[in-house]
Amino acid sequence: MSTEEIDQTIQKLCGNLKPVCCTNPLRRALLWILLVVTYTSAVAMTIGLRENIVEAMNRGDYIFELLLAFGTGITASLMTFWLSTPDCERYKGFFAVPLTLLSVQLVWMLDRLFFEGMGSIRENWLSHCWINTALHTTLPAIAVIILVRKGATVMPCALASFAVLAVSEFGWIGMRLVCPNDNVGEAYFLNFLPYVVIGIFAGFAAKKLFRW
Repeated sequence: MSTEEIDQTIQKLCGNLKPVCCTNPLRRALLWILLVVTYTSAVAMTIGLRENIVEAMNRGDYIFELLLAFGTGITASLMTFWLSTPDCERYKGFFAVPLTLLSVQLVWMLDRLFFEGMGSIRENWLSHCWINTALHTTLPAIAVIILVRKGATVMPCALASFAVLAVSEFGWIGMRLVCPNDNVGEAYFLNFLPYVVIGIFAGFAAKKLFRW
């Protein structure tokens, strides 16, 4: 193959790609984590903490849920920004950490659902918690999209999945701090499941949204 043919092949493969600056994924991940923790705390304080927050903090199951969500959110955040670099293959072994934590969370919720039932999910389906949910997630979602698009991922669908998981977990923490509903049907399915639905739609747009 001649030099001219090689140049033409490169042009066909990469002609539409735009150059991007080198990024430090860990630095961007820490920046986003700092932003989302500060924002979640500020929104929770602005809305007002749940009336029985002191009682809830003395319950082992409540603390376990918050710590589990925090761990899942942190690891999903790191995975999101590591996947924003072209050499993200070396981080694939870390997939198991947030996915394992998510699996533990789902098993925990299903176990509670078995014993507690769905509660008053129909009556509270259009409650004020939906507004609070939007407040907790809008800015973090915009921030992660802006920061991730500065990279150059080769795994856009996986990146989008972990980004949604990260935003969802921190949003879930925010809702647990302000929403008084402890029944798993009301708390988990009303305040967490919407993020999953949004994530499914985001997954379809991932390749276009995070392309180079």
